[in-house]
Amino acid sequence: METVRLETIVTSVMPEVLRVLTPEELDVPIVLRDGMHVLDRHDVLEIVEATIHTRSRNILH
Repeated sequence: METVRLETIVTSVMPEVLRVLTPEELDVPIVLRDGMHVLDRHDVLEIVEATIHTRSRNILH
């Protein structure tokens, strides 16, 4: 297992997504079961989507 900031994941796999994320979202720690070396674009999109969803739910509550 490996824990990395979302910014590290996005920068490595899909840097074009950086501009749509807030500094708070980019700072979220993400736990990766198999490490970063196995991530593809689809995985990163799922992680970004889940991060945005979770953070927006927390803001509304």
